[in-house]
Amino acid sequence: LRYFTILRALRTARLVGMLRMEPFMREGWLIVGGLSGSMKALGWVGIVVVMVLYVCGVFVTVQIGQNDETYGFGPSYNGEVWPYKKYFGSILQSMLTLFQVMTFDDWCDDVVRHIVYRQPLMGIFFVLFLFVMGFGLLNVLVGIIIENTLATASVSDRKVEEVKNETKKQAVETLYHILVKSDAHRTGEISIEELKAAYQSKVVQVQMDKIGMTIEEAQEIFKLLDYEQRGKIELERFAESCRQLVGGTKRRDLAQVEVTVGALAQHLERLDVQFGRMETDISDLTKMADHFVYNTVRVLTGFDGSVKVPPRPGGSAGRPGGGTGGRRSGSLPPGH
Repeated sequence: LRYFTILRALRTARLVGMLRMEPFMREGWLIVGGLSGSMKALGWVGIVVVMVLYVCGVFVTVQIGQNDETYGFGPSYNGEVWPYKKYFGSILQSMLTLFQVMTFDDWCDDVVRHIVYRQPLMGIFFVLFLFVMGFGLLNVLVGIIIENTLATASVSDRKVEEVKNETKKQAVETLYHILVKSDAHRTGEISIEELKAAYQSKVVQVQMDKIGMTIEEAQEIFKLLDYEQRGKIELERFAESCRQLVGGTKRRDLAQVEVTVGALAQHLERLDVQFGRMETDISDLTKMADHFVYNTVRVLTGFDGSVKVPPRPGGSAGRPGGGTGGRRSGSLPPGH
């Protein structure tokens, strides 16, 4: 019978493990995980509570349980005799009563009012005790449980995301092998038309749905990877881009930046080539202009393209248009 009980327990544990992966069990497992993760902190909080209850229990046992002169005669505020020995007769009884006060379980009418009626200054002690234990440590305890529950939820979400990413990676590899097999020419490349034709297959659609990619997004990736505008890209580059896109948010952003930078680099290379051609054309036009001036214009006009600077006035050379028979500076015109 014991063996059957052990087998039944193992089957129950296996069933629980299977139900753990179900989405409707997520909240339950978060609570269990939060409590299990808080056990160490709860243990330390429990030790602190016991120590504080012990110290305070010794104090109230002396001040109340052994104070027969104050509590040993006459009725209390309600006209009845209050059994103070029942609540504070020993240290253990005092600790239990203080725990009742800490949890706000009939703490006022059953305990504190009777004490304040006989010893008003003890009200200060119980107010401080409630602030430290009731509003302090208990809230710390709740905060620890909440923190561990949130941490468990974060870990659970991360594991779910990792499982999804792994499924997407497997779908990318399957899609890559399908596209490789559909490459009839064995060139290792794919065109946009071939990509659209492959998408008509139900198998390809299922894999792209697992990846979370539509045909429009695949075409956009194709355009970004087609730097040279050849209309074809390598299948390995396409698969690598898909792997990076499904590798999480950071890797997806890095992949988009990498593809965009690659496209910009290709455009800059084209502009560099165009500027080089423009420089060559300008150099050819300059040579043609020089050839036209030194050959055609000089033959037709006698002007060889050079410019003579006229001499300064008063110099030894004659004015332009004058030679040896020209007038000198200061000579009178003929007939004077």
